[in-house]
Amino acid sequence: MTYSTVALSKKYKHRYKFDASILKITDKNCINTTIFLDTGCFNTMIPKYLAIQTGHPLGFKKTFKIGGDQTETEAYSIDKLIIGDLCLEKVVAFAGDYKGDHVDDIILGTNVINNWEMTISKKEHTFKFKEDPPDDIPNKKNIYQNYFNKEGDYICVQD
Repeated sequence: MTYSTVALSKKYKHRYKFDASILKITDKNCINTTIFLDTGCFNTMIPKYLAIQTGHPLGFKKTFKIGGDQTETEAYSIDKLIIGDLCLEKVVAFAGDYKGDHVDDIILGTNVINNWEMTISKKEHTFKFKEDPPDDIPNKKNIYQNYFNKEGDYICVQD
């Protein structure tokens, strides 16, 4: 698989924050949003209000510590997350009302990041991605690392 290249953002203070969009399943349109790549966040997070706007149902509840605050979240699957020309499908995430600098951002966590080979070029001002998921992940074509099994349980396969 070849690299997908996304320009590092000049629009935002933080260089790993990008314009993105997610699919709204009710009318097959996209909702514009921002995404923040966070290597310190284990799971991908999405603001609850944004998850609800997509029309996709929320699942079981789980509490996470985000930015020092306990936050109740609900399991969620992002059907399509688009960053530039890159489209990630069926990304396992948790929807919650978190606080802080990234309150309106989708926070892309290591459950997705660990499956990508990434190159950051300050000279070219680009961020390059190449999908590289392990072979033993169930449904690896569509799910990134952690996944929900048929019983609705959240399965964490990270080391």
